[in-house]
Amino acid sequence: MRVTIQIGAAVSLLALTVLAGPAMAQKAYGPGVTDTEIKIGSTGPYSGPVSMASTVTKSFVAWFDKINAEEGGINGRKIKVIALDDGYVPPRTVEQTRKLVEEEQVLFVADSVGTPTQLAVQKYLNDRKVPQLFPATGAPAFYEPEKSPWTVGFAPNNYVEGQLMGKYVAQNMAGAKVAILYQNDSLGKDFARGAKEAIAGKATVAGEVSYEVSDPSIDSQIVTLQSSGATVLFAFATQKAAAQAIRHAAEIGWKPKIFIPSIVSSISQVLEPAGLENSKGVLTTTYVKDPTSPSWANDKGAQDFIAWVKKYDTLVDVRDSFAASGGYMAGMLVSQIIKAAGDNLTRENILKQATNLHNVSLPMLIPGITINTSPTDYRSIKQVQFEYFDGTNWVLTGDLISD
Repeated sequence: MRVTIQIGAAVSLLALTVLAGPAMAQKAYGPGVTDTEIKIGSTGPYSGPVSMASTVTKSFVAWFDKINAEEGGINGRKIKVIALDDGYVPPRTVEQTRKLVEEEQVLFVADSVGTPTQLAVQKYLNDRKVPQLFPATGAPAFYEPEKSPWTVGFAPNNYVEGQLMGKYVAQNMAGAKVAILYQNDSLGKDFARGAKEAIAGKATVAGEVSYEVSDPSIDSQIVTLQSSGATVLFAFATQKAAAQAIRHAAEIGWKPKIFIPSIVSSISQVLEPAGLENSKGVLTTTYVKDPTSPSWANDKGAQDFIAWVKKYDTLVDVRDSFAASGGYMAGMLVSQIIKAAGDNLTRENILKQATNLHNVSLPMLIPGITINTSPTDYRSIKQVQFEYFDGTNWVLTGDLISD
């Protein structure tokens, strides 16, 4: 009898195991994941000379505040974003990223700000197979799956954007004399390299000067470039320097056609400090709607974005393009990836979902632009459109351009 009972118990246990097995197998958790929470890491310059770019990180956090408050998280799990200040100083970025991975045990990092800062941690994250999703930078190194398979870029490539600006000048201003101001790091150099290659044989580089991100002013560089006699100015700079370039050119009576990168197209943080009148006619490339433009007054995507800023991202000016192009859309994309991952919340599956995005349309993208990635092509956004500033808003011009 005793034997019979033991066999019966064993059979019952086996039956329970078989029944429970598939359900249990459906859940696979990486670091930072429980049945109720998912931890994500991010770094940004809350302090320092590029602190204006912290809009990206703040908005990314605010997006998940909305998701947690209105939807209870994703697939029943609250999203905890741990965002740390790195001051736009690469060694500090390394320190903070190590803290996120080794102490906080985040599942992945996303929407972290800065070219030199994210380059400083790229190898560390790839060596440890931690997804580095959608860093807020367009450096070419973030779009190389064969070299860095755990890094997936978001914004258009800086080098390619520089090429597109150079191509615009070559086609529309042939024979122009061009001045180039660039930040003396990989960000500025990539933009400048692309632009110079595109204008070769069509326009002349009359002057080229760099600046350091820590420089309090770039007034002397602008005076030097004015003396070159250039009629076009490429200001391949971050926010503060871009604003200073536009403003000081106007102050000294220099009126070149000015091009600025899409990453510094914020009306509130760049054009307003430069002077709205001084900024008239400035050109840039874009993939995001200007939510305050009359062109999008009846657009639901723009209306929803404005409502979100007013409720969840209250410290950010709605005219700051970083809020939309950085935190808001990156947050949407990360949400979609987590949702698609279901209960298989491992770093490997997060990467798989991030590199298999097909025709994703986000509400603040310019119509016609969708997000697509594959295991061999990590470029999320492959189209842009030129726009110029009319003194109040950005106005789209021309057609969509593919990179």
